[in-house]
Amino acid sequence: MKYPFALALMVMASLCWAAEPNLVVNGSFELAGKPDTVPDGWAVSGSREVKQQLMFDTGRDGRRCAKLECTAFGGEGPASHAMIAQAGRVAVRHGQWYRFSFWAKGGGIKGSFVDVALTNTRRWENAGLAEAFTASAKWQRFEFLFQAKDNLPAATSRLQFWFKGTGTLWLDEVSLVESATGLEWFPQIATDGVKNFVPNSSFECDGANWGSYTYGLSGWAGNLYRLEGAVDGAVASHGGYSLKIALSPKTLPVFWFDYYEPIRQPVRRVLAANRGWFRVTPGEKMTLSAFMRADSDGVVAQLAAIEAPSRMLRQAVTVGREWKRFEFTFAPRQPFIFIAAGLDLDESKLDAATIWLDAIQLERGDRATDYAPRASVESFIETAAPGNTFIAPADGATLTVRACNDSDREQTVRGKLMVTDFFDKTVFENHPAITVSAHSSGSVAVRGICKGRQGFFRTTWTAGAEPQALRMAIIEPAPKDAKDSPMGFNHAYPWQFLVKLARQAGIVWWRDWSAKWQTCEPEKGRFDWSVADAQIKRVLELDSEVDVMIPFPSALWNSTSDPEKVAKEAGRNSYLKTRLPVAFAPKDFDDFGRFAADVVKYYRVAKPRAVTTYQLLNESVYTSYSLSQRFGYTVDDYVRLAGIAYRAMKAADPNCRVVAGCGANPVGAATREFIEKGGLQFADIFDVHMYDPTVPAESYEETFSKLEDLMRAHGGPKPVWLTEWGCYADDDPPSVPWLAGDAAMNRCRWPNERAATEHIVKFTAVTFAHGMRKIFFHAGTCGPINGSDAGGVLFEYGGAPRKMLSGVAALTHLLGVPDECVKKIVHDDLRAYVFRSKGRAVAIAWCGENQRRPLTLAKGVRAYDIMGNALPPREAALGELPVYLAGGDAESVLQSLPR
Repeated sequence: MKYPFALALMVMASLCWAAEPNLVVNGSFELAGKPDTVPDGWAVSGSREVKQQLMFDTGRDGRRCAKLECTAFGGEGPASHAMIAQAGRVAVRHGQWYRFSFWAKGGGIKGSFVDVALTNTRRWENAGLAEAFTASAKWQRFEFLFQAKDNLPAATSRLQFWFKGTGTLWLDEVSLVESATGLEWFPQIATDGVKNFVPNSSFECDGANWGSYTYGLSGWAGNLYRLEGAVDGAVASHGGYSLKIALSPKTLPVFWFDYYEPIRQPVRRVLAANRGWFRVTPGEKMTLSAFMRADSDGVVAQLAAIEAPSRMLRQAVTVGREWKRFEFTFAPRQPFIFIAAGLDLDESKLDAATIWLDAIQLERGDRATDYAPRASVESFIETAAPGNTFIAPADGATLTVRACNDSDREQTVRGKLMVTDFFDKTVFENHPAITVSAHSSGSVAVRGICKGRQGFFRTTWTAGAEPQALRMAIIEPAPKDAKDSPMGFNHAYPWQFLVKLARQAGIVWWRDWSAKWQTCEPEKGRFDWSVADAQIKRVLELDSEVDVMIPFPSALWNSTSDPEKVAKEAGRNSYLKTRLPVAFAPKDFDDFGRFAADVVKYYRVAKPRAVTTYQLLNESVYTSYSLSQRFGYTVDDYVRLAGIAYRAMKAADPNCRVVAGCGANPVGAATREFIEKGGLQFADIFDVHMYDPTVPAESYEETFSKLEDLMRAHGGPKPVWLTEWGCYADDDPPSVPWLAGDAAMNRCRWPNERAATEHIVKFTAVTFAHGMRKIFFHAGTCGPINGSDAGGVLFEYGGAPRKMLSGVAALTHLLGVPDECVKKIVHDDLRAYVFRSKGRAVAIAWCGENQRRPLTLAKGVRAYDIMGNALPPREAALGELPVYLAGGDAESVLQSLPR
């Protein structure tokens, strides 16, 4: 499997910049240093256990390049790496954008994965550049755009390329130059030649182009994630429709999150916001206007402009019972903005109110001019299905094309509706026509799209110069009574409708953080389960299962925290100052066991279903979350605490399942030590976490085989749960470059959604063959409208599906949670993993790149593509994408595979 790394930005003709001096010394590697066998300005760095050598070699153009060869790898700790670095030479300025490029190839590097960063050696943190790339056997050019986080003097800088393991890396033409072009935000709405920038500004085409936005939410899980309001055909200032936003204690959207302090926050400020970014000239006066009325006098509304990524300019206005136009003039500082307007109950000092919005206009200038829609005729596409996900494959999908006509004569809107599938192949085409009377709107429904098919689909509507795209999915929904699934999420989504959409696709399990000791027992002997209850039971009530975690080893009242150590570790970070004290051990370890038993006793009788599974701490020892080695703790301390808790929990409920382990990478030292020190006796399920780079799933065969062998040698094996896993992709990124989250998450960005979906299925096959039984995506979060939301993995804004959603739905439906792997075939480029699951045999199989191997299906065996569509027997074949084979027994499935 070969994919160009998506985040290695390709040079686009539209992004031109003047030649700038290269800030890298000897980036061409033509100059020799001392000794003259190594490039000047470059050196290796790493621990003594790593045997590595830097030398010259022949570059891609026949001249010199750098070659880093590592022949032996050992040791542990931050210096355990093979590294070529340039120290003390590169300086960058705070806030400046830079374009970093180089040519590279590799050989023998595990996973072919290499990290690159510009590091501030005074604080040992990246200065804005922290990326990764796949070094394949052929020369490939990589390019990254980054913004310097601080002023970094050359004296404390280190530009570094490194990998962990043996292998060889070749580098050539390393360049770092200032860039006049910074972050670009998408999608961009054209503004040339239009007076009113805002599409569907009078809601004549229902809610097309609109979502919602708020501010003042607690936590970091997101923002309003769909249009909270309804188009009203009974009240309007212009045309026939307006947007009604009605808020009351019973109808307020409720924002949930389980970390750090569990949040249940009714949203009392709901603004309608346009979808997409307007490119503007910083400093130029802009005016936003809207007609508004309310159900009573004295209702406060907000007019706002949001500059990328999140700086808000706003003006409060007081709305009465009669329609009135309100204006807000502002001068943006940034070149990308979107607008919002809506109801603010907090400023209104009311418990309930309703406002109507209409005729919204954004224009250049310092005052509002007469309202006019963006165009006299507009058209849009939409579906009525929640999240555009259809759950009756036999019926297919239904799309509605809406058009509005603000002109003085009848108009006929003609366009092209084209649908592509997961493989980007055109599978449906239609040419609807809608005749719309003057100053009115109309619609036409197109039914039965892709009837009988499942998977991800992208619909494009072209009726003018600006095509529109809409994501949708057709899936076989998971049964309402399903009690298990191979996939889950670390953190439940903050919005109920997203949990429901994920549950529909087969996500049954959610890892919850709210049963913190401090939250549930704020004083010794005084319990308050209400906060944790709200979080846990809201998921249980959505026909789901919860892995209830006790994330920290102490409460504030019994922590052994050292204020000096906390202050040193936290620095100026207020979040860490709050969290770190409960990462220390309790004064009495037995007290932790007693509390763990109390959690089990309480939730074993939870309604509407009992909790069966509990987890002991998060990422212990090797991070700062719990019993951190930075504070002097070791794996022995975790094993001791886990043993005390395990025995107490089993006494409370012998049937409860305990998830234990340091939550480290399968190859991490903490993982190995926990197993070798006898920790498995206190784990019914063994926990690991992975935020690994985008390497082929096949490369994990050895990793999990060795883990299985290690467990077998020390009292196992035990079922493995991967309770945090990074796997991100976005075919419609909100920005270029785009970020998935923190540095760990950014390592897990796949080049496109097809590649990520393929990896999910292959990785599941490989790991489930070695005892994995559940994979939890990180994390159930969602960003604001027009912002980054990769952490939600399966969804775009509004719950629109990514390709991964359809892949997960097919995986869950066809494989489920297998009982065992009965056969594994690794032969040449053929991979096949045969499982016994749900009373039948299911195989996941594929072969090498650019290969096609026909399948001869035995009687009773059916083959399915990655989206869950049955393949015609005569066309069934293996290729690079995984295929499912399902039959009554393993033997018939094996007979169907190529020999």
